[in-house]
Amino acid sequence: MQIESVKMENRTEKEDIEFRRALLSKHSQFMRMYLNYNNFELAKAEFESVRSLFVFLNNKGETMDYYTVEDFKQDSIRFKK
Repeated sequence: MQIESVKMENRTEKEDIEFRRALLSKHSQFMRMYLNYNNFELAKAEFESVRSLFVFLNNKGETMDYYTVEDFKQDSIRFKK
């Protein structure tokens, strides 16, 4: 993850958004995979990454086809602390 952090420092805003969209896609896929294998703890850990990325992108007005607001709301309820 440190390499990804260094890459983020040198990006323009448009590149930053595309990079975060790719990260959101990756982390949401991991989260779904862990849920499919009934590993709730790892899925919950991935949701923490998904949440921060989703909130950032949503605040920028970005929409995602693969992870919608409805998905986020359902997962927020599922992983509620």
